[in-house]
Amino acid sequence: MAQAKKNSTQELRQYRWEVFGRILVAVLGGYGFTLLFGILLTYVLPISKSSAVMTASLLSFAIYTSVIIWVFSVKTLRHAAIGLVGSLFVLGALTLLFRLLSGS
Repeated sequence: MAQAKKNSTQELRQYRWEVFGRILVAVLGGYGFTLLFGILLTYVLPISKSSAVMTASLLSFAIYTSVIIWVFSVKTLRHAAIGLVGSLFVLGALTLLFRLLSGS
């Protein structure tokens, strides 16, 4: 009886840390992803700069929400973290490339 209670307490603690980790990845990683994606959109969209900034700002709400939903729908926290960090590197590289190409 005591062993079963100890296991359930440990499983509950592990579950809580898993949820806390997903919250951190979703909030911080999602913010970074949304920020880089918005900056990239301002360089890529073939419209005036002010319209591109407005469009990217409005789309950022949907993007951020989508990233948070994705983090909580992935099977493991490790896959969510690796996927988000990998996409951050790709978005960062693309943003830097477009910034250098545009000359700003």
